[in-house]
Amino acid sequence: MGFWKTLCAALAVTVLLGSSPAEARFGKRSKPSTSDSKDSGDNDGKKEHRATPVGRHSPDAPVRSSVRASGVGVGWFDVLFISGPASYHRRARVTAPRAARAPRPAPLVHLNLQGDSFGDTGGALDLFMALDGQRWGMDARVSGIALNADDGSDATDRLTLLDAHLTLSPWSSERGRFRMEAGIASAHAPDAIFVGPSLAASLEACIGPSPFDIEARIQVVPFPHRQVDMQAGLALHLGALNLRGGWRTLYLNDGGHLDGVVHADLFSGPYLGLGLSF
Repeated sequence: MGFWKTLCAALAVTVLLGSSPAEARFGKRSKPSTSDSKDSGDNDGKKEHRATPVGRHSPDAPVRSSVRASGVGVGWFDVLFISGPASYHRRARVTAPRAARAPRPAPLVHLNLQGDSFGDTGGALDLFMALDGQRWGMDARVSGIALNADDGSDATDRLTLLDAHLTLSPWSSERGRFRMEAGIASAHAPDAIFVGPSLAASLEACIGPSPFDIEARIQVVPFPHRQVDMQAGLALHLGALNLRGGWRTLYLNDGGHLDGVVHADLFSGPYLGLGLSF
């Protein structure tokens, strides 16, 4: 229940704060604003900023959420689960006798490269690979994110997200696969590195006899930072090659571990990908 409460809370925050102005970026220390400097002058320079140690919050520390949105609204489509590599059902099918059991899909290796656009905010390049057996498998991903600096300069802020999961497939057939995933994830921000447990779920399913799949995936990191990564789209299969496209939404929140102020980011935009399955 704790996992679902965290997920629901994170989704609610992304919807409510999607259009809020940005003040500071995830994992980046706050810089004094003009208003803060003015207040300090009125108090004869006696005002001090009380830093909060990692993992603790001072009772009087400000808790503000400064969300940087990508300029694209968050709608119902963004809440769909997000993509995983595909697919197994394009192999030649042999009609077996009615009494015979259908053969199990052989283990598959998936390699995918994906590009994400977050509008004027920036973009990301993702690389992920997976190994699927009949029930068990593995999944590893790296996402490099380049963002326009939030202080008005021409600098670029860079974030790197890493995760590695073991996967279990309760449903696996020629028509698709549903995975449940668990593992570890890390977020490398400008002023901090976070490492925590990670949970995910993904789905791939054929659309009739066509060469298209529906694919969806969601990943949640509940602590020490908060991360919700969702994407959903379509995959076109041309033999071992697959072309993928859809929509991705990413929410990051550092929980105020840097300076007692909660910094959050919300990115949303389309993605295109190219992959191999063999």
